[in-house]
Amino acid sequence: MYRKDISHILRLLAFILILFLVYQIWLKPTYFSPVSLPQQPPETAAILPPSHLNQILSPEHQRRDEPQTRLLDLAQAPNSTLVSIREELDKGNYAETERHLRTLPEKMLANTEVRRYIAALWNNLGVQQEKFGGIEVSVKAFKRSVALDPSNAIAHLNLTQAYWGLRDPAMTPQFLEKVIRLAPQDPFPHLALADLLLERGNIKLAATHLDKARTRAEADPTLQGYLKKLTAKVESAAPASQSVASVPHSPQPVGPATSPKDSHFPPSVATPASQTPPASVSPSGGRTRQLASPETGHFTVQFDGSPDQATWTRMKAILDYAHEEITQKFGHAPSKPMAVVLHTHQKFAGTSGSPIWADTLFDLTSGAIHIPVQEALEDLALFSRIVRHEFVHALLFEYLKGRSTVVPTWLTEGLVMHLAEDPWSDVEDAKQHSAALIPLTSLQGAWGQLPSESALIAYLEAGSATQNLLDRYSMYGVRQVMTALRDGRSLDTAMQQKLSVSYEQFQRQWEQSRRLPSSG
Repeated sequence: MYRKDISHILRLLAFILILFLVYQIWLKPTYFSPVSLPQQPPETAAILPPSHLNQILSPEHQRRDEPQTRLLDLAQAPNSTLVSIREELDKGNYAETERHLRTLPEKMLANTEVRRYIAALWNNLGVQQEKFGGIEVSVKAFKRSVALDPSNAIAHLNLTQAYWGLRDPAMTPQFLEKVIRLAPQDPFPHLALADLLLERGNIKLAATHLDKARTRAEADPTLQGYLKKLTAKVESAAPASQSVASVPHSPQPVGPATSPKDSHFPPSVATPASQTPPASVSPSGGRTRQLASPETGHFTVQFDGSPDQATWTRMKAILDYAHEEITQKFGHAPSKPMAVVLHTHQKFAGTSGSPIWADTLFDLTSGAIHIPVQEALEDLALFSRIVRHEFVHALLFEYLKGRSTVVPTWLTEGLVMHLAEDPWSDVEDAKQHSAALIPLTSLQGAWGQLPSESALIAYLEAGSATQNLLDRYSMYGVRQVMTALRDGRSLDTAMQQKLSVSYEQFQRQWEQSRRLPSSG
């Protein structure tokens, strides 16, 4: 039977196929290809950073998992006087910083650039003061910052939080409307204004501001409880026959409005006894739960000696702040209250320049924080630094289920210094002196027998190596390594499995990029 020759058709099809493959592999443009955003690790998905005190960015530029800040960026200081003040602030000498800022000559404020820099210093000082003294101390710094730079959104948001916690009469509708103009994307000023309007009986306008804040507040776990309470208040105030279209019905009754972040506001000031504790987001499952009462909360206290409630009240404010801030940075919150023992007959007499004394206060057997408290409040900056340092040790102890020794000491100490964010002047000064590098393998065990000079180098190396590890592999990667160590794997195996790098390779990477002075 006659068969038609189709070989030329097959050759043509093969040629077209080859052209198509060449185009797809080498010639096709990529600028129309969709870009997939990196997914947040499931372990940290339920622990989101607070968004109501953030530098204001448009929605398309702000990622949900991006760390947020209440601090203002301090670029190059305009003059040597401000350089010195910034150094005092960086070293944690907050009393000296405030004294120098208050004694600046008026003529220096005539320059706009200088005035804005001074305003940023005041703002950042206020953030640090709040850690150890509460909002009663920080509000003055925030007010000064706003007065010097009336257009700064972050300083206004910080002041709004302080006013809210103190129920300060200065938080007027006019003030909140200005904050909203400066920070239109932030939901908290809308919620605060709605709260104020409800107190004054203006239900309709309060509902309007709730509606404006709703989308972002619902996405922020730290604001969800506040939003629900205000929503219920609007519904109960509206006539029974009239529904508020923009306010969905809350299925469960809730109490009066409370702080979106109670740890920023000491319970004795910010949470009156008549208010119920705010709802919080469980880091394990994302479901809301009711926080314990201020008397229990995240910490339990025992007194070794006569009870000292005044010191405990101040210390608990520091610990509550640290709990809220640091657990979010680390990505894990303890499942039960932490134990604190206050030794009221022992003098608080640690050195302020290094963490050496602080590391003797944490009990590696029980996981309890031990603090001698006689004269402790005479230097609040040092007291706060020590307390925060011990809190991070307790947090890591709990995360490792009591097996702290399985993690190399350099990594533990590096994480503590990174998470606590409190500077140690002696460690910083050690950067200026040449010293022989101590191998990380020599810093894995206990440091108790190290001479003081070697200990400072050890802390310096721990901070540098840990920062290098975080920069390369993120906090999530470091936690994964710690989990593997907790489960019995060796350090080299844990790093290979979780970071795809051997311990030896990481050490070489760090030594090549370390911030330590060269040993020659």
